[in-house]
Amino acid sequence: MDLFHFDWKTVPFRLIAFVIAFSLHEWAHAFVAWRLGDNTAKDEGRLTLNPIPHIDPFGLILILFGPFGWAKPVPINPLHFRGNKRLGIVYVSAAGPLINLILSIIAYVLFILMSYYGLLTGMGEKAVFAIEHTMSYLVQINAALFMFNLLPIPPLDGYKILRFLSPRRWDKVFYNFEIYGPWILLLLIFIPGIRAVIFQMPFMMVLSWVEGISQSIAILFI
Repeated sequence: MDLFHFDWKTVPFRLIAFVIAFSLHEWAHAFVAWRLGDNTAKDEGRLTLNPIPHIDPFGLILILFGPFGWAKPVPINPLHFRGNKRLGIVYVSAAGPLINLILSIIAYVLFILMSYYGLLTGMGEKAVFAIEHTMSYLVQINAALFMFNLLPIPPLDGYKILRFLSPRRWDKVFYNFEIYGPWILLLLIFIPGIRAVIFQMPFMMVLSWVEGISQSIAILFI
């Protein structure tokens, strides 16, 4: 299933999945920053599960009809973090992709249990179509965001994790790389051959992990 394509029939289901994925991703960043002692995101109304403060309308429209998009970045101030500031940035950065992985697994487990217990039996065809597609997109979109955000390319979370786990003496190299990061990312997104290698193969691998973990969890409830 192509996550990034123009298809009016699936827009409502992808919209729901993207809004949930983006909102929980940004909330996780804000929550971990707050737990580390930084109230910046909280003071700006970002420590909430309400999607409205997190969603960038233009970024959401692009990801529904094109190959990329974004939510509003959560503001943080590492100077307010307790303990090691660099590790604090790593924790905050890792929180977003991790919550997407968890959401993907939860959605897959629910999908398995709904099928096993026949919870959709007796519902109308349109209702079944809507629920199945929404759950399917929740699994795939969250898995894709987990994989994508861990790429070590600025300004993605994976880059921040790599940078702030690396020795301080490498900071200048990372700083110079940040200038070109967004352009590199755009090239990777828009060149089909490269996109297939960089994105599709890792995505399928993550999806297989999600499937295996979800089946192991679901069997506990069957």
